[in-house]
Amino acid sequence: MELTLTISVAVIAAIMVVAVICIIPVLLQIRRTAQQVEKLAETARMQIAPLSHDLTTISHKANGIMESLHRQVDKLEESVVVMRDGVERFREFQDDVLHRVEEPIFKVSAFFGAVNQGFGTFFRMLRR
Repeated sequence: MELTLTISVAVIAAIMVVAVICIIPVLLQIRRTAQQVEKLAETARMQIAPLSHDLTTISHKANGIMESLHRQVDKLEESVVVMRDGVERFREFQDDVLHRVEEPIFKVSAFFGAVNQGFGTFFRMLRR
């Protein structure tokens, strides 16, 4: 029984040695991976600050552009209203001129037509 105990202890010791030998490369790889993650985190941290600053700058510029665009749209709306009012006043002026000039022109035209007809009648009567 002593021999079995000795062999069991020897097998357990051998398994422990093999386990430790297998665990050492895994632990070394874990350490290297942790160092790489730490370097990556440091690099990311160093790049996040300028990136954040750039994004803030871009955001402010975009806001400025949007405000400028809103002002220009407001001015354009005002210009459209002014143009519409001007066109409406021009139409009213056109109608007013048409009414003021059209009637006298028709009267003058009718007068000259009547004079023409009168002369025509007069000359026809003279010919007879």
